[in-house]
Amino acid sequence: MNTRSRLVVKNLNVYYGKNQALKNINLQIPENSITVIIGPSGCGKTTLLKSLNRLLDEQDGVRVEGQVLVDGQDIYRPEVDVTLIRKRMGLLSQKPQVLPMSIYDNVAFGPRLLGVKARPVLDGLVEKYLRLAGLWDEVRQRLQEPASRLSIGQQQRLCLARGLAVEPEVILGDEPTSALDPQSSRNVEAQLLALKQNYTVVLVTHILRQARRLADYVAFLYFGELIEFGPASEVLTTPRDHRTRAYITGEIS
Repeated sequence: MNTRSRLVVKNLNVYYGKNQALKNINLQIPENSITVIIGPSGCGKTTLLKSLNRLLDEQDGVRVEGQVLVDGQDIYRPEVDVTLIRKRMGLLSQKPQVLPMSIYDNVAFGPRLLGVKARPVLDGLVEKYLRLAGLWDEVRQRLQEPASRLSIGQQQRLCLARGLAVEPEVILGDEPTSALDPQSSRNVEAQLLALKQNYTVVLVTHILRQARRLADYVAFLYFGELIEFGPASEVLTTPRDHRTRAYITGEIS
């Protein structure tokens, strides 16, 4: 692959107790593109995604072996600051989790933690990232309202703006549209397509139609193994492995 890879996974194995969830995963994720992880339920998609920003650390009984390199640096080295890793990797969860504060304060939360205090600077950042998330025009007159008053689709885009406000390099999405109505899903998809110009995006989805709409690259997982990875135009139309073909045609699900 001649595209630069910001994220490189090497010989990654993940265990939940005695159960091995990921088996010797090797993967290079190109920057400024959308890589979509597909596969049947329970195949390890979310585990792989959470390994990329060490969210697996939050779970008891998890053991990780191998390397995840971000710009050549292994994030699993003992001396690595996990907080900085997660700053570099914005995460969109399945269900939006807005903070119990105003729309404005949700977006300003991260910059304030990073030391930004001046109100004019914060104002500019809030507008910038709400625009990037495709939400500014809808909320510009409502910035001091509680974020909880937004629709679920708007809340998800607010979470995207909040994640972008700490200036990550990578956006991770764990089925980020699964709780949304079709129009809200399209809004989030449109923003992700626009954001790949400046960010590396990695998404988990169980919706093949969504993978076809969004993916530049596709990784197919099956029972914890990476079966196939490559350009979406190849994996989704002329897969090399019979298991990938069976999943795409609906023979396995």
